[in-house]
Amino acid sequence: MSFLSNFIPSLVSLKNNKRNRTPLFEKDIIENKGAYGKFTDSKKMSPLEFKKFQEKLKENRRNSRRRFLIFFTVSITLVIAVLIYFLFYFKLPV
Repeated sequence: MSFLSNFIPSLVSLKNNKRNRTPLFEKDIIENKGAYGKFTDSKKMSPLEFKKFQEKLKENRRNSRRRFLIFFTVSITLVIAVLIYFLFYFKLPV
């Protein structure tokens, strides 16, 4: 029975301290100045607007991926070129 004497006050405390929480994505966001631009609610778009929105996101991802691959390729090529130079062509002064 000692278990109930500890358990019931904790339930009462939890019940009294309860508050209504609204999830972050269900709030009405009026203006969002985030890193990716203005917030657009995809639930309120027409199907044609949603299709255009999807295409725009795909294009942005494609451009971002292309920039990353170009930067990565150039940097790896430079690292390999410097490594080859120091391994085979660089002579230490004696």
